[in-house]
Amino acid sequence: MYLKARIPLVCTYDSEADAAYVYLDHPIASGAAVEQIIAFDPTDGMFNLDADADGHILGLEILGARKHLPTALLQAILESGQDQVQED
Repeated sequence: MYLKARIPLVCTYDSEADAAYVYLDHPIASGAAVEQIIAFDPTDGMFNLDADADGHILGLEILGARKHLPTALLQAILESGQDQVQED
């Protein structure tokens, strides 16, 4: 059986670090991501799946995001956070 659903995703993007994060579980409690699994290192970037102690995937980290994600997605993430205060 194939089911199709549309759900909102929570994504973040740090343009200085060129790192994006796609949350599959949000919010992720502090310390819940206990291991990074399936690290995949393509040219000019890296992908990491974060998992909890039970092996449930919590999110996907994308380093080198400008090369691997659509520009429109990164721009939308940045624009959606315009009203938030940056932490130093």
